[in-house]
Amino acid sequence: MSSVQSKLAWSNIRKRKSSTATLSLLILLAVLLLNIGLSVTLKLNSFQEDKMTELQTPDLIAYFENDRHLKEYESLVESYPTTEKWENEPAILLNDAALEYGQTDTTSSLLILNSDLQRTMAPFRPASQLEHITSDMIFLPYMFHVSAGYNLGDSYSFNYEKNKYTYTIGGFIEEPILGTLSNGSLKVFLPDKAYKDLDGRIGKEAHFNLLSVNLTDSTKVEKLSQSLEDQISASGTRNMFSVMSAESGVTGNRIFVSILTAILIAFALIMVVISLIVIRFQILGHIEDNLLNIGVLKANGFTSWQIIGALLLQFTSISILAAIPGIAVSTLVMPFAGNLISASVGLIWPASFGMLSAVLSLLIITGMVLLVAFLSSKRIRTITPIAALQSGILTHNFKRNRIPLEQSRLSLQFALSLKSLIRQTKQNVMIVIIVAGLTFSCIFCSILNFNFKGDTTAILKLVGIEQSSLLLVLKSGVVQEDMISEVESMKEVKKTSLLDSKVASILDTNFLLRISDDFSKMETETVYKGRQPKYDNEIAISGIISKQIGKTIGDEVRVTSNSVTESYLISGLSQQINQLGMVATMTEEGVKRMLPDFAPSTLNVYLKEGSNENTIIQELEKRFPGQWTITNLQDVQDSVLSTFSSAVSSMTAVITVVTIIVVSLILYLVIKTLILKRKKEFGILKGMGYTTFNLMTQITFSLLPVITVGVLLGSVLGYFYSDTTFVLLLSNLGIYNIQLAVSLPQVLLLSVAIIIVAYVVSMLVARRIKKISVYGLIME
Repeated sequence: MSSVQSKLAWSNIRKRKSSTATLSLLILLAVLLLNIGLSVTLKLNSFQEDKMTELQTPDLIAYFENDRHLKEYESLVESYPTTEKWENEPAILLNDAALEYGQTDTTSSLLILNSDLQRTMAPFRPASQLEHITSDMIFLPYMFHVSAGYNLGDSYSFNYEKNKYTYTIGGFIEEPILGTLSNGSLKVFLPDKAYKDLDGRIGKEAHFNLLSVNLTDSTKVEKLSQSLEDQISASGTRNMFSVMSAESGVTGNRIFVSILTAILIAFALIMVVISLIVIRFQILGHIEDNLLNIGVLKANGFTSWQIIGALLLQFTSISILAAIPGIAVSTLVMPFAGNLISASVGLIWPASFGMLSAVLSLLIITGMVLLVAFLSSKRIRTITPIAALQSGILTHNFKRNRIPLEQSRLSLQFALSLKSLIRQTKQNVMIVIIVAGLTFSCIFCSILNFNFKGDTTAILKLVGIEQSSLLLVLKSGVVQEDMISEVESMKEVKKTSLLDSKVASILDTNFLLRISDDFSKMETETVYKGRQPKYDNEIAISGIISKQIGKTIGDEVRVTSNSVTESYLISGLSQQINQLGMVATMTEEGVKRMLPDFAPSTLNVYLKEGSNENTIIQELEKRFPGQWTITNLQDVQDSVLSTFSSAVSSMTAVITVVTIIVVSLILYLVIKTLILKRKKEFGILKGMGYTTFNLMTQITFSLLPVITVGVLLGSVLGYFYSDTTFVLLLSNLGIYNIQLAVSLPQVLLLSVAIIIVAYVVSMLVARRIKKISVYGLIME
């Protein structure tokens, strides 16, 4: 009997070749996207860990200015109980260097090391390099190759303190921690001669040390990190420094990849749901169209379960046969996705086949298809042979005729279109759901793209970067009131604010403590619940810290910094991606309870609209010669978003194209089915004098309102609920609230484009009516 079921399944497939092809393409696209998303998600963590082992990445790195306290830092590391080995080497830190990055310029700090220096941790080992190395070469992070398009042998330049430095690209390196723009600095290498030449040309303030540490117990890294940060901070250094565990570094690099893969998997699941809706539509249509055949089969002794089994076999076979090429295509597409990942994590993504993700994709798709096919085909059990053979009451329509043609004042063409629209209620609901889901995905990605490339305010708030124009760090002494007044007196300056940072901890949970004299002056508000601290006994902590320590607003916590502990009340909860969300805020008077000698050294400067940052920097350098280290924060913000914006644009383009393809496929399937069901009716109408174009228009106008409703519903959901969706995607990062900027013209343009495409596709598919003729129907 199983062979008979196989024949029935094959017969159904042969009769509905175009429907089978449409469903197969939908499943192929779903598996393609799902397999890529799952492959990245399942591999990413272990991939980074394996790379760190391969590249001998230390458990902890710290870079700081070369000063008299170096021996103290080395002594702290050496005497730490779980230190396995450590090494220190000279480095050059070019803070806020202007870098060439493809067709644009960006700003980042360069941590430059000597490639000829021997080191046991993170040894110099280029992923690719020229055969002959010369002294004028530079070795850049791999992201410069995959994202910016540089190749071996290309000329590369950067500017630092009005001087331009040009080198030949000798190779590209993989770097798990400092290989991207996410963690503050980029690690690059110069050969010994070039390194020494550069070292002699720059000022003493760029002379740094890089300390690398491996521990026997990696769980103790954060404790050592806290102690080292406290000691460097207590030394009174005003220069940039960083202490970072390997785990924190790789986590920071993979945040954006995790966001992209989450979006990809979510869209893949939408595609799966669409495929399931199409399957249900096909099964119900099959039952209705083959009611007589089902009755004959039952009359000849076939049970309901055997007929259902044939349908299950039919759709399961289609899903498996479509999923296999989908997995194959995803393997071909993976190198392009791998380039985006490599640009985000600084490592070469492997092009190997992911067996686990492929099997999971196949099982998820097949299992859901099997479940929906079974639930949809259960209706066969209620069909009796007599009712089926008589085409009885089951096929009769008792619904009220809401548009009687003899009484309607509408044009006949429009009235017939409305009658078709009302008659196909279930089909219309299916189309609305599908189009709404696809439109929502398009609008969501479009809004995300606008926030990365247009109005970046929400994303910068999410990252946690204060949106001032310039950052001034005093090289020595403290910020005096007369200094602030003189800066504020400049006509281009709108306002200033003090915002310093210290390292602190609560219950051994380390975080960055941001300190200001007045948080109401800040442009970037990170507190989503409660408020920023106003009094000296208050602190606002991030949602992630709150979860880790089990405290919330109104609770008292004991804060430690520089080995001094004081109690504070939690006044609010904040959120941000920067520093992995491990950030708290406190007033200047509050921090002085712990550290009475604390004095602010950092000033944020906000310029009026239209002011030129570089011109103001030159003016400040004239007024305060050698007193400030000045950073153009606008350039920093652009560099943070530059790598990610191209990836979001690519994701938006892919989802938009897939949406158009799927809408076209659904319309093809629906219109083809409609024409087959109403073939006799269209033949009669042609005999009455209707042209092919009249009937094409009638079909299109019966579907266009449904498409429009779906597009409007998806657009409204995208417009109002993209924020909620984005928060769900970032909830594991401690993000609980966001207000994305929305370009209404962009949303409307995308919605209109989908409707226009739907109209054109409907008219093209409806041309099949041209083959219907009265003569052909009579001959049949």
